[in-house]
Amino acid sequence: MEKRPISFTLFLLRLLSGLVGGIAGTLAAFVVYFLMLSFIPAGGEDSSLSTFTVIIMAFVGTLIANTVTAAMLTFMDAQKYSRRKTTLTHVFIFNLVLFFFTIPLYLLAISMDIVIGVAALHFLLSAFVSALIMEVLAGYEYSLLGIYGISFGIFVSIGLAFVALAANSSPLFITLASMPIVWLILMIVNSFAELIYDNIVHFYGVDALNVKTDLGGDAEIEPKDDEEETEEEK
Repeated sequence: MEKRPISFTLFLLRLLSGLVGGIAGTLAAFVVYFLMLSFIPAGGEDSSLSTFTVIIMAFVGTLIANTVTAAMLTFMDAQKYSRRKTTLTHVFIFNLVLFFFTIPLYLLAISMDIVIGVAALHFLLSAFVSALIMEVLAGYEYSLLGIYGISFGIFVSIGLAFVALAANSSPLFITLASMPIVWLILMIVNSFAELIYDNIVHFYGVDALNVKTDLGGDAEIEPKDDEEETEEEK
């Protein structure tokens, strides 16, 4: 089956999905913060309650950001992301499991700056794998293309985070702003990677990232039947 080329309309719809999902996650994190603010004592930035607040903010924010983005993509680009229920189920389960795995990291953090750093890492990893889940479920034949695009996107996001830290930006601001920005970057880079690949296939005629394309002579190696292997052993 020939790959569907990406259009400008699809590009904008993907950007909208990532932006709305990221903003929804940030707003959810702010809601948790303001609900917990009255319980945090003055000057208790490094208290256990403050750490607990950041943990809940990170969990709620990442879960909402990733789930809303996944849901919007299945509506905005239903032809590619057609397995809506399966996609949302896997994204939700992964984010839930990842949260439990990150709890020890939060508890081992010795300062609030490290706690916030763990929260940023938590979101980056959750967004990265959530995007990979969506790409793999979107289509077997071109799952490799999605993996390449999302991987490049997360590297760009990490690079921009280092630039922001070098500019002495607040770690908390970077963490909260990262939700819409990271998803926006993932959608931009992934879409551009797909657009560039479409042109490569068009001009050179080599569909290298189609998983059915044989690049190393694998098709020449035919699996042996059990009967043939038994006869050879005899």
